[in-house]
Amino acid sequence: MALPIPPLQDVVRLTGHDVNSTIANLRRYYGGTGSNWSYAPAKRLAKAVFSSSIPREAAVRACGSTGNKLGRPYNEEVGGLIWDAAQGRGDLMCHPLSPQQLNLRPDFAITVDPLFFFRENGKTTLFYLQPRRGHVPGRDGLRMIASAIMSRFAVDQLSDAELLLLDLSAPEGCKKRSIKPYTLADLPLLEANEMEAFFQRFVDAYDILTAEGVTRKERSKQPPRDRGDDLFGGDLPA
Repeated sequence: MALPIPPLQDVVRLTGHDVNSTIANLRRYYGGTGSNWSYAPAKRLAKAVFSSSIPREAAVRACGSTGNKLGRPYNEEVGGLIWDAAQGRGDLMCHPLSPQQLNLRPDFAITVDPLFFFRENGKTTLFYLQPRRGHVPGRDGLRMIASAIMSRFAVDQLSDAELLLLDLSAPEGCKKRSIKPYTLADLPLLEANEMEAFFQRFVDAYDILTAEGVTRKERSKQPPRDRGDDLFGGDLPA
């Protein structure tokens, strides 16, 4: 069975300065059990909060009423911060975006998934949420994420789009999260050849582990999913 390809954020986080460091990172990644909960409730909330005026308490409660119970406190925390970040913008017309594939070769693609875009002051902005407190890419990694997003989505009618990358991680040495909104002015896009060389390191490391027969460590079984009151529509992927 082929090794699962990590989400874009983890691909960026795990890719080292060379193939050997990337292999070492991937061994740890595939050898770990990982988490059996996700930030899907918070991701689902984001569009609703940016689209309409709802109380902060309602946003927090919505994030804590669905999904795996282990992840509910973290989703509640992120839901409140998303609400904080949306304040002062008014009710925006938000439009969902379907994930797209960044094809690195015919049999290898990474999913790129900004959640939605909105129109504000005559400008279109793509929205990407980074909800984790830790295990996140640094500034250069965020530039790579921004570059991947814009390469796939800033085309045709969205060719002049801006980006809002909302990072809710905790600063180094801190336990408490902070709200860090990044735009393209903060995350200058990389050249196509820089992106290609970066992702090629990941592909080369992935191929070596696959040839060795490395497999993903089986995760513990999840308890039955408790959806609770679904206030904002269907689930998004983690």
